Amino acid sequence: MRPTKLAVIGTAAYATFLVALMPASYVAREAEARTRGGLQVHEASGTVWNGAGRATIATVAGPLAIERFTWSFLPSRLASGRIGFAVEGTSSGFTGRAEVGRTLAAWEARNVALAGDARGVGSFLPLLAHWRPEGTLAVEAQRLAWDEREMRGEARLEWRAAALALSEVRPLGSYRVEVRGDGGPAKFTLQTLEGALRLSGQGTVEPPARLSFSGAAQGEAAQAAKLVPVLDLMGPPRADGSRAIEWRLN
Repeated sequence: MRPTKLAVIGTAAYATFLVALMPASYVAREAEARTRGGLQVHEASGTVWNGAGRATIATVAGPLAIERFTWSFLPSRLASGRIGFAVEGTSSGFTGRAEVGRTLAAWEARNVALAGDARGVGSFLPLLAHWRPEGTLAVEAQRLAWDEREMRGEARLEWRAAALALSEVRPLGSYRVEVRGDGGPAKFTLQTLEGALRLSGQGTVEPPARLSFSGAAQGEAAQAAKLVPVLDLMGPPRADGSRAIEWRLN
């Protein structure tokens, strides 16, 4: 074999070796840079292909802290033009898993499943801590894709047997949020599945952390008086007795 070919093979092998051993700290720097601070990885260990660490994610409800997550490279996704990782995480009684990746055009999350006790929400979303929520939360999504301008895909969030510390009515009810993105800001709807506190409305969410919502809240006749402390926080009264809800988060 000619010296030139040996040099090329040796260089390629060395480059492959370096990539294989690329430290997880590289993932942390790249994630923060490419998401413009939307995702920050802390205490990363392992390699770029298989590793673990903590994370902070910017959301419309404030920074979301993930106590521990792991990632594992999925080489088979390269055949479809994607870079994909299997990701699992835990935080304050919540467990979640998803396939997270990147195409040439956007970020992607597939087969998303997150579930846990709502009492843990305040630990990683401080904005909600003073509400002291209870019940069970679950999030599911088959595929979501987004960039800095738009979102595509569908997701569902359910809050079952919902309760708040400031209300003696327990549970308040069960609720569902459905999100759908077809380009541009994603649209979502809120509906009440059951319960004394009736909530409804619709809004939009735009990456990375912009949300608007318009809706209504109303207490069932038998529980209406007991629900006043909660209703007062949601919005002013309407002529029909419901409360107007108008939220804008940027």
